[in-house]
Amino acid sequence: MLPEVFPVVVDANALRDDLLRVAAGKGRTLMLNAANSGVLRFCAPHVVEEVEEHLEEWSAQKRLEPDAVRAAWRGDVAPLLRCVQVPDGLTTAVEQWRLDILAQPSHVGDYCDPDDVPTAALAILLNAALLSRDRAPLRAVYGEQHDHLAHAQWLNELRAVGDLGPLGGLIGALNALLGVAAEGLFHGVFATARRVPWPWLVVGALATVGTIRYFVAPETRRRLQTVLGTGLSSVSAAVAEVLAHREEAKRQFATLLPVQPGWTEITEDRNPAATLTRACLHHLARSPQSDLSAKELTELLRRTDDVAAGEARVRAMLRSVAAFSEPCRGRFQVGGVVSAPGVG
Repeated sequence: MLPEVFPVVVDANALRDDLLRVAAGKGRTLMLNAANSGVLRFCAPHVVEEVEEHLEEWSAQKRLEPDAVRAAWRGDVAPLLRCVQVPDGLTTAVEQWRLDILAQPSHVGDYCDPDDVPTAALAILLNAALLSRDRAPLRAVYGEQHDHLAHAQWLNELRAVGDLGPLGGLIGALNALLGVAAEGLFHGVFATARRVPWPWLVVGALATVGTIRYFVAPETRRRLQTVLGTGLSSVSAAVAEVLAHREEAKRQFATLLPVQPGWTEITEDRNPAATLTRACLHHLARSPQSDLSAKELTELLRRTDDVAAGEARVRAMLRSVAAFSEPCRGRFQVGGVVSAPGVG
């Protein structure tokens, strides 16, 4: 259903809000629900370390048992994250200038916080929306002209309970579709399609129809057609609703993405290797399949970008850059499971 997913980079404060809500037994926020409905959440390693470091302090602030908060972190929040080792040397001169300002000591200015540099750099490299309430990393990612009020409103929607806003509509529509379509039928059809050449599927379908017409009584056939017609209409309506909500959510996310430099600009500022790495980060962060092979990624790059590279070169880059992981032999994704104690 989804040609791509929405990548989001989160900081420790954003995780804190979700974590304490879950630990307190309150409803899951829209952001947590979205993790299974077309949103991938990424974080830098220091964010995980910060959560572990401040977990007991946060528990005391909300008068929660640390063990309950730790269980919520390890069981509900951390598994929905991808932790990414942020690579160096991939940003353009303009992007690096903003990151250099952020990297200065906090006492230098309002937009300086060296702790947030990896998070801001990750959002830039993935071309992902940054989920943060701190103005310093937001300015580093989006620049001086960023609409902080609109961004804050978006964060409030994501932290709400229930299905609010365009993303909430998409999640609700997806859940409705899953309720209408029998999961077993869905998996059965796709499993068959993967194993049987399509001409034989057509032949089998025609043979099935002929068998039904020959052996099934006309009255039974009419009742079956009525039931199938109603079911297919419901599924069609649900699919149309999903697509409409998805387009609306996609438009909203587009307004929250950092300005992505062109591949030519990255090559001129850095080199072709940096361009290839950023292009792979961009596409893998949006892949609904979660992981791709080097061959699949190479074909995707050729179809969608001006970035050309052979499969062997792509595979070598994926294995040499720490931002990528290989969850199974020959399959690659951005980041990996959170390596906090007791997680993964």
